[in-house]
Order: sequence, then structure tokens, then C-alpha cells
Amino acid sequence: MKARSLFIYFALYLISFALVGSIFLVQKSTVRISWIQTIIIFSSFVFLTKYLIYMIINPWHDALWNVWKKRNRAWVESYRPKVSVLIPAWNEEVGVLSTVKSILASTYDNIEVIVINDGSTDNSDAVMKEFVARFEEEKREGEKTIVYHYQENGGKGSALNRGIGLSTGEIIVTIDADSIAHPEAMTQFVSHFANPKVMAAVGNVKIGNTSSFVATVQSLEFLFSFYFKRADSVLGSIYIIGGAAGAFRREVFEKLGLYDQTNITEDIELSVRIQVAGMKIVYAAEAVVYTEGANDIRSLMKQRLRWKRGRIDTFIKYKKLFFSTKEGHNRFLSWFVLPFAVLGDSELLLEIPFIAFLYITSFITHDYSAFVAALLIVVFVFVMQIFTPDRKYNKTNVYLLAPIGWLMFYLVTFIEINAMGKSLYSLYANKAIKWQSWKRTGLTDIK
Repeated sequence: MKARSLFIYFALYLISFALVGSIFLVQKSTVRISWIQTIIIFSSFVFLTKYLIYMIINPWHDALWNVWKKRNRAWVESYRPKVSVLIPAWNEEVGVLSTVKSILASTYDNIEVIVINDGSTDNSDAVMKEFVARFEEEKREGEKTIVYHYQENGGKGSALNRGIGLSTGEIIVTIDADSIAHPEAMTQFVSHFANPKVMAAVGNVKIGNTSSFVATVQSLEFLFSFYFKRADSVLGSIYIIGGAAGAFRREVFEKLGLYDQTNITEDIELSVRIQVAGMKIVYAAEAVVYTEGANDIRSLMKQRLRWKRGRIDTFIKYKKLFFSTKEGHNRFLSWFVLPFAVLGDSELLLEIPFIAFLYITSFITHDYSAFVAALLIVVFVFVMQIFTPDRKYNKTNVYLLAPIGWLMFYLVTFIEINAMGKSLYSLYANKAIKWQSWKRTGLTDIK
């Protein structure tokens, strides 16, 4: 770990300890700024209510899943459909072989690996052709198969659609070419599809590179956000199946069509389309996939700009899903999750003055309880990870950094603010955002 990162962690720990200590050591001022405090209290109450609801529901996810598996053990163990794993790649020579090898190392055997090279200009084409040729020479009967296809650059949606056309499996899994699947990931995905009602599943994505401060922040963010997918799964309100770890029954594409190639976040668009169709999406907590997070702020800004703009485009396209009373539409999603997502994005436009007011008010009144509350919530969520079945996939530093996670999340907040502003401007100016790439270093520090 770099000395600079250690210094940052040390400084953040000092701030956290100072704020907690202030409750006992600093006498509150009699000064009151009522209207600012009212706004802060109301805003905090709204978001705390959301977290409270999710915290109550989260434990039910694993309990319900274990009960279902126990009741249907024979069927789960005998259900072995063919799985097609799609790996779209654009200038991914650094990591694409590691991705392919991780699928080949899967404990699940009935797999075909399909790599779609979307017009890469690096050395990935030669790397893949050499690997496939060697694999075919050494392959024994009954082993997994590899299909490699090179096409002119058409975008990630185009690459995925081509992969679907080449696939023959009943279950289609997508994984990014900068990711590594845990050996049990495909087995875990398949176990969820043993339930015939399940049409899609989102895997548990973890940041595999944590040597830089920026990547470590993302690892905490992913752990935090994916923990709450348990509640969304119980309530049937998952609306984002990320491309790094998504699984679909082939029936989804046969009934709803392929990926939307005009949407820069084709995975979000398809996920919402599945919800519009009233199909069941679940969270597969133990289908773990490690992905390479951005190692610097500039790369992270590019990534979040694409995510933010793509989600806005998707929400506009499916605006009728908001506050929908149509049969088949999930009420919790339509009336709570989606409006809350828009509310959160809207508040980003006022986030900087809000944070400034919060700090100024706390300094004047000597009341730092709002910060301590944020600290406790984040720590509680990370501590709860200890009781989840996927805890064995977490790195130890996750728990060591829990007390300062709330401060580290400020980096993500400011990145999201930037992404929101640029997204709205690009929407207003009718400017397109393309499938971006950044310098890859590969996953070298996976547990």
C-alpha cells in the first residue's frame, strides 16, 4: 500500500475519532440556525428511512433463499442447463485472457465461452487467436468450449447482441473483459435459475484491485451498494443488472428483444425493460465476480458519466413505469425505488452547498451528530457483512476501513455531482457519450 494512501487513511481516522469525541467533550452551542437545520434534518430523515427499511428486509433475503434451496434441493442439484458466457471486449489485451481463464476454471462444466472482440486496435485479437488455437489443440472431449469472434467496432450493445446470436445456451451470462469470475460463480447463477419463475439474476460484483486509494473507495462503495440488493431482490425491485455479472434466461431475449445499441448503458436499459415486462429478477449473492475499478479520478469520472447519462436516458424512455398502477409492474419499484433514485440525482445538484451548510452549521452549533450518525450507519452496514454467506469473499481491509468509509464516500459524491452536471449538459446539447476505456493494469491483488 502506498505511503500516500496510508497518510490519507490516518487523517480520516483522526477526523472520525474527533467527531465521535466531540459528542462527549464539546458542549453544544446555544446558537441555532433553524431553517438550515430543518432542511438538513428533513433530508437526512428521508434517506435514513430508506436505509432503515432496507436494513430490516436485508436479512430475509438469505433466509428465504436457503429455505427455497432446502425445499427444492433435488431439483437444484440436478438442474444443469448449458450456460453461454459472453465476454465483449474492446482494447482489453491486459485482462481478457484472465477473464476467459477464470470461466474455464469454473466448477460448472456445461459452459461455452464466447468472446466478441468489438474492433479492438490493440493486440487483443492476436492474443485471443493464439490462446484459442492452443486451447483447441489441448482440449479434451467434454471440456468447455470457446468461440472467438472479431467484428468491426459497433459498441458494447452490438458486441453483446452478436454474442447472443452465436450462443446456444439456455442461460446467458455476461461478464466484462476486465473481470474475473470466482470458480463457483456460474454454479451459483444456475442454482437461482432452477426456479422457473426467475428470468434474470445479478451477481455480486467486487472490486479486485485495491492498491490505490481511488480503487479502495470503489471497493467499499460496491460492498455497501450490493449489500442492499438483498432487499431489492426480496421486494422484486432490482432495476440494474450490471454487465460485469448478469445472467439471463434465453427466453428474455426471445420475448423482449436484444440489447438496445443506442443506449450507452445497455445493461440498465435491458434491466428496466425486464421490469416493465413484469419478469422476476433476483440477486445471486454468492455469484461473485471481481472487476477492475478505475485507478485514478479521471477514469472514474469517465465511468460515472456514462452510467449517469445512460440511466437518465433509460428513465426518460420508460417514464411510464414511474408511479405505475399497471398490473405486473412492481409497486415498490414504481412508487419508491425509481422516484427515490430521481430524488437522489436531483439532490446532487444542491449537494455542494448542502455539505457546506452542514459543516458550517455543525461548526457554529458544535453539534456533529449528523456526521456521527453517518459514521454509525456505514459501520453498521459493513459489520453486517460478517453475517452474510458471501463474507468469505471480502478482504480484511474492508472492515478496517469501515469507520472512515463515510468520509471516503465523499469522493464518490463529488464524482457523481460532476457526472450529473455533465450528463444534463450533454442531454441539453444533444451530445453522445461513447463506450469509454481507460488504462488497464489487470487484477493482481484478488484475495
